[in-house]
Amino acid sequence: MKDRRVTRTKAAIQNAYLNLLKKKGTEKITISDIAREADIDRKTFYLHYNSTEDIIREFAEGKTRELLARLTIKSFFTMSFDKKIFAREANSMLKEHLEFCRMIARNPSLGFFWNEVQDVSVQILSDIYKRHSRLPEGDLKIQVSFFVAGAMYVYQRWLRGEIPCSMEEVGDKVSEIAFSGVQNILRQS
Repeated sequence: MKDRRVTRTKAAIQNAYLNLLKKKGTEKITISDIAREADIDRKTFYLHYNSTEDIIREFAEGKTRELLARLTIKSFFTMSFDKKIFAREANSMLKEHLEFCRMIARNPSLGFFWNEVQDVSVQILSDIYKRHSRLPEGDLKIQVSFFVAGAMYVYQRWLRGEIPCSMEEVGDKVSEIAFSGVQNILRQS
């Protein structure tokens, strides 16, 4: 069990960093900036993190694990799953952080954030699917990477206002493509 003080301090550091991203809109945020915003000493920061990248990675990992926990509860990883579960749960989490995600998607200098989320998502999903799949590990990683990169690209374009439809429609389309693949496109021609 984690010490509550550690959990609170890490949450304060993450919130400070995310607030600074909203204010500054740049990845050039210093440890001193974060410490000031979180009302902690620099040495306290270094007790928990080595760099700002560690904050991003932990945040991305936490949100990815949260989404996967939601999907697991809904039996997404079983053989008889409802493909729309992914869209519903992803959209639910996105709604909780919509303003922040829009800001990140619209600011090219914050693209590093999506890369971190994507890397963490691919790693965690690959680990989960390894237990349920007979695919060779390399093939599995390629397929998971393809799905994650594609889904994130579509959601980022939607967040920037480049895809004119509802969040639900985006989620449904991402799920449909992910589970039907290119065959569905070819059938439509």
